[in-house]
Amino acid sequence: MKPPTLQEFTETARVAFAFLRRFGFEEVSPPPHRAKNLFQVWFRADQHFVIVQGEGWGTIANVTLEHENGLELAEIDLVPAEYRPGRKRKRREVQPGQLEQIREAAQRLETYGTDFLAGDELRFLAQAQPVPPYKRSLT
Repeated sequence: MKPPTLQEFTETARVAFAFLRRFGFEEVSPPPHRAKNLFQVWFRADQHFVIVQGEGWGTIANVTLEHENGLELAEIDLVPAEYRPGRKRKRREVQPGQLEQIREAAQRLETYGTDFLAGDELRFLAQAQPVPPYKRSLT
């Protein structure tokens, strides 16, 4: 499978996560200390962030929820276990490409993460972990 271009990645993330505007989110630039990866799109509303990143040389998409208080959570963690995609795929089954993974994560977040998006942090705080040191600002 051919990895997406930066333009394809960015456009897909913007379209898939356009629903975030309903919750007051706007696209923002990543902080300078985290801008090395060009394949990322950040959205912010108040102290809440939704970060869409491309990893694995165009094979993996990662969507993380962050709070300015220094906590983070993968979007998939807000999805009830019975509705999460299966972890193990059969060898012959094709893994969805990075762009499809972005679309799927956006749908999950829109379905299961509206509490966080609307500012209700209860479930987020119950599961979130501290942002690892390599993601923190050095200043």
